[in-house]
Amino acid sequence: MTAPMRVDYHDVLRVWREADIIPEIEHAWLFDHLMPIGGDPNGPTYEGWTLLSALAAQTRRLRLGLLVTSNRFRPPAMPAKIATTVDIVSGGRLDFGIGVGSRPSPPTAHREYAFGNPKPVQRPHPPILIGGRATSTLRVVAEHADMWNIPGGDIDDVVRRSALLDRYCAEVGRDPASITRSIHLSVSYDRPGATRDAIDEAIDAGFGHVVLGLSTPYPVNVARWVADELINTSARGGSS
Repeated sequence: MTAPMRVDYHDVLRVWREADIIPEIEHAWLFDHLMPIGGDPNGPTYEGWTLLSALAAQTRRLRLGLLVTSNRFRPPAMPAKIATTVDIVSGGRLDFGIGVGSRPSPPTAHREYAFGNPKPVQRPHPPILIGGRATSTLRVVAEHADMWNIPGGDIDDVVRRSALLDRYCAEVGRDPASITRSIHLSVSYDRPGATRDAIDEAIDAGFGHVVLGLSTPYPVNVARWVADELINTSARGGSS
């Protein structure tokens, strides 16, 4: 996860190109905020989907997406069309992440995606990842998501939210195992052991899809460092 704020495009591109040739790293993510979510609010921030399309054209293997698209910024037809374009540019590597964003949102309503051509490479559509921990979000996850992502930090809360998702799946007659559990964990360059412990704890809790959030500035060969120090030395293994 490379948050596209207070960082140069070429630094993000460097990390993604490096990660693209490291088999242990399976997916890469940006976010969808219009201004920095921490630090100086006047700092530079790239528009997520535009940057994702550029990175999709510069990589060949990584699955990629936004963690997560805000459903408040664009009318429904726009993200449908944008996501289709990125899926085609990437050769079918998009995971479509969506959520309400980090700020309180107005009441939500069911929306339908627009019909359009061309169609995405992946059928019937790119996998849908919904991010969030709110009860209302988990109900939507149970009905529609292929993957569910939650920020890490409080593993007890994460486990409770996962159990609640299981309950909602049962209510709608869906197998909870059909939804991949995904978690975002911040990376500590200075304390890799703490990050490894967090990875193992998350995997033990059933979260096999791990998004490792990198802070800037990115060290040289940071993707290789992640593979060697965090993924290959984790006791549990898994998808990162």
